[in-house]
Amino acid sequence: QMKVHIAFTRSLDMELPPSQVKALFKDLEGTIQRFPKLRELKKIGANQYLWEMNPIGSKIANIAHEVRYGAHYTVDAQHGALSWTPIAKQGNASIEGAFRTLEHGSGTRLEFVVKGELFDVPVPFMYRLVAPTFIQAKFAALVDVFLERTRDALQA
Repeated sequence: QMKVHIAFTRSLDMELPPSQVKALFKDLEGTIQRFPKLRELKKIGANQYLWEMNPIGSKIANIAHEVRYGAHYTVDAQHGALSWTPIAKQGNASIEGAFRTLEHGSGTRLEFVVKGELFDVPVPFMYRLVAPTFIQAKFAALVDVFLERTRDALQA
C-alpha cells in the first residue's frame, strides 16, 4: 500500500453567461451528486459531507481504491465559487479544492482545482512507479465528466 498525491486543474468553457451559471451553487448536494463514481454522499454536519466512491483504478493492474473522505464546503454564490477543505480522520483520503465560474468572453469557464492525498492505496510493487500518474489521470478524467455533466445540466 502507498500514499498517492493528486493535484491538478481542469476547466470547461460554455456559452452561458456567468449570471445563469451561478444557479448551480444554490444546490450544493445536487452539484456534488453529478460527480461520477460517487456511490454515496452522507451529510455529517452543516455543509459537511462524507464521500464514498466506487473503486477507481484498473482491474488488470490490480490497482483499485475506494476513496472515502470528509469535506467541509464553503459556498460563495455571489462570486461563483465553491471550495472545500478536508475533515481530519474521515476516510482514507484528504482532499481540498475549489469549483469556480469565471467570465470567459461572453460565456463562462467552469474551473475545478483539486489537491490532496489518497492513503493506503493497494498497488502491486511492480506498478509503484507508474501508479501515482495513472491514478491522477483517472481522477482528472472523472473531473472532466463532472464538468461535462454540470454544463449539460445548466444548458438543459
